[in-house]
Amino acid sequence: MILFSDEAGISLEPRLGSVWSLRGQQPIVPTNSSWTRVNLTGFVDPRRGTIMVNTMPKGNSENFVKQLELVLEANKDKRLITLYLDNAKWHKTNLVKNWVIANPAVKIEYLPKYAPEVNPIERHWWYLRKATTQNVLFETVDQCWNAIENHFTSLTSDKIIRLCQI
Repeated sequence: MILFSDEAGISLEPRLGSVWSLRGQQPIVPTNSSWTRVNLTGFVDPRRGTIMVNTMPKGNSENFVKQLELVLEANKDKRLITLYLDNAKWHKTNLVKNWVIANPAVKIEYLPKYAPEVNPIERHWWYLRKATTQNVLFETVDQCWNAIENHFTSLTSDKIIRLCQI
């Protein structure tokens, strides 16, 4: 099994984007000047058309190892899970390396530096923002997470594969 992974942060504040409006009428997007965000980790299988997205408190090696454990548990029937990652510093710590040694069913490969275009899950983050969070003010973290969860559970395998563009 081959998975591509990445992290993303979705702000409760609206991410402004283009909208249609009547000529002469300015669209209004409310804001509350909050710096709160929902931190996500995602794993996509572009061949099977599956995606797994979880929240995590912040990007660090401890939280990343917890995400790896969830992936391993969800795919315990697989002999080998090859995971392609970007070069975030918490992906390369001794904690992560030791976890991989202790869990030989998981193999980590690193994507080229500064090349998000080769990671299919980046297109899923783009689509999430475009389809679900653009111009939307979320009042709470739970409201934001519910919108994110609904977004990903509504995707079909075919849509996941098409977004991966592989």
